[in-house]
Amino acid sequence: MQQAKSSSFWKRYYILIVAVSLFLLISGALIAASLLLSGQIAQGTQARDLSGAARSASQIVLRSMLEMDQDIKNGKPVSADLRETLRKRSEQVSNTIKLFRTGGRLPGDSSAVAFDIALASPEMIQTDAQLAKLWGPYETRITAVLAGPSPDPAELASAIQYGRASNSELFELFNKLVAGSQAITEQANRRLTQAQTIGAALIMLNFLFTALVAFRRLLAGDRAVTQSRKQTDDILATVKEGLFLVTGDFTVGQQMSHSLPQIMQRKVEPGMNLIEVLRPMVAAQTLEATRDYLGLLFGKRVKENLVASLNPLSEVPVAGGSDGRGQPQSRYLNFQFNRVQESEDTVYLLVTVSDATERVRLTQEIAAAKTRTREEMEGLLRVLSRESSEVRLFLHRIGVVLERVNDDLRQAAARRTGTDYGELVNAIFRDVHSLKSEAAALGLEMIEALAHTFEADLIGLRDRGSIEGADMVKMTVHLDDMFECVATIRDFLDRIGGGRDAGAAKSAASPSQRAVEGWNTLAERIAREQGKQVQLDMQLQAFDRVPGEALNALRTIGLQLLRNAVVHGIETMDERRAASKPPAGMVSFRSEDLGTRQIELVVRDDGRGIDARRVREALAATGLYSAERLSALSDRDVIMKIFEPGVSTASQNSDRDAGHGVGMDLVMKQVRAMSGTISMATKVGAYTEFRIRLPVAEIKPAADAAPAGAQADPGEFQLTF
Repeated sequence: MQQAKSSSFWKRYYILIVAVSLFLLISGALIAASLLLSGQIAQGTQARDLSGAARSASQIVLRSMLEMDQDIKNGKPVSADLRETLRKRSEQVSNTIKLFRTGGRLPGDSSAVAFDIALASPEMIQTDAQLAKLWGPYETRITAVLAGPSPDPAELASAIQYGRASNSELFELFNKLVAGSQAITEQANRRLTQAQTIGAALIMLNFLFTALVAFRRLLAGDRAVTQSRKQTDDILATVKEGLFLVTGDFTVGQQMSHSLPQIMQRKVEPGMNLIEVLRPMVAAQTLEATRDYLGLLFGKRVKENLVASLNPLSEVPVAGGSDGRGQPQSRYLNFQFNRVQESEDTVYLLVTVSDATERVRLTQEIAAAKTRTREEMEGLLRVLSRESSEVRLFLHRIGVVLERVNDDLRQAAARRTGTDYGELVNAIFRDVHSLKSEAAALGLEMIEALAHTFEADLIGLRDRGSIEGADMVKMTVHLDDMFECVATIRDFLDRIGGGRDAGAAKSAASPSQRAVEGWNTLAERIAREQGKQVQLDMQLQAFDRVPGEALNALRTIGLQLLRNAVVHGIETMDERRAASKPPAGMVSFRSEDLGTRQIELVVRDDGRGIDARRVREALAATGLYSAERLSALSDRDVIMKIFEPGVSTASQNSDRDAGHGVGMDLVMKQVRAMSGTISMATKVGAYTEFRIRLPVAEIKPAADAAPAGAQADPGEFQLTF
């Protein structure tokens, strides 16, 4: 019996099976040929580009040495850029010649297509051998030129002489390599065209054959329609989803699954209007979008699969849900619409309704868990990219600061009365903002994000004005989050390094280099997010002679002034071009030993300067200054207010890098805590410069005296505190 059934199945469908098999065979062969020949085309193109680039590099090598020779004759030192260009171009030529001998990729170029040496013609192999023979002595002379700290004139002259003598031959041989590579590409192109033409013809013939067989099977299937109708009724009685048809005027059809009213949790009968059924369940905006979406599906111009993503009832929240015991519960229903067509007209939409509540909940939980896990892993991996000793030192500092903030909160809660919560909020704000800046400089985005969230709540408290003890309770939640994050990173470092400071042994950086760790990366990130370009010029050698406490203070001050310069000072590239400035702004840092146990830090940017008008507007926005009081202040007095807490010229929706009225306050508090002085000079549209002087114990005396201050022009402000 089983054998008879198998024989009958084969007799009925063997033609279709053979047709499908032929289609798969032809398609597979065509795909394989296309992949093979496309790979050869890519390799030929890559080989042509590499040989062309090497040809240009050989000319640049000779030109670079000629420029070196001219510099030496003119008595000028040979620039490092020329030496680097000579080295890179020489290596490029050597690696390209080796590539055509051994195949593969250029060193360090993992994105390139690997060259298969089997594709190279005998002429290409012979040409490459001639190139290697001609280039070998040339490369030896170039290596001799680059051997010392500066080129030896005799070696340079020898290399130039050889280069001039062999330049034409090198150029011609590389031209032959380019031509050979192009021949590989052209041959593979011809073969690919032939393969695609033959494959397309075979597929078309097979398609016609398959369509004929399918048509015959459709005729036989019409005889089963009556039986299928009965089976459809049985399905509607047993299916768990809600199924029904909707006409062009949104009327529910005569047939529907028995599960539909239970899923919808309301009465649904044939002849009801679907829009009216949904009205008490979904928002008015969703209802109108549903009307428009159904209209699109009944139209002829829109393809169903192209608008499926626009379905407003995909996992839509519905009102009036309950958990089966009469208790309200958030529910999500998923409506799927499929066209039922006669000829080219859509006569019905088949609607499938399912309860998506559990699926939505699980999706949300999984997405949230994935996001948290990904962010934590990315944060921990970034920790590994930093020197362990620097990260551990920062973790120690943040622990000390958080403990101090925690103690301040406990003491304030114990006193209950007589506590100035406004000053406490400002003090905590300064500490948190300082930690955020250091975390950003080290690339510790986990801590930076927590500190930014902490800042957001502190801003709300500060701007509200009236602060009570109960308002400070939420601050402890932020402290716990930061303590936990610090513990996680510290435990991660201990596990990776076995409890040892893996970075301490390899650290050979000077104090000045460690002090500005991450500043360039931070500046580039802030500038990129704000559509700006910025360059840092740091000459902080005097930091190497500064004790630890003063160095930490200078690092904190420098970080705040760096963020302030990039966010507020440096203009966008379009603004700078309009002002006839270079597109990239410049922020310079200079340190100097003043010779009287004082260290001076000078921070200057060539940005927009400090506009007294904008500062007045910011002061007015705080609500602490009346119009009369502001009009009585001079521009110098107004600019001095930037050092007060709560004064910020940043917009209300400014990003995480703005100071929010605490950055310059933190700088001032830090300078005063070290018994130092700060002076500022600014000119609108030109620059802003800060000079910070701190007393330092046990510093070596400076070799030169500090330069005298420059005379300010009428457009400048110079302030000293």
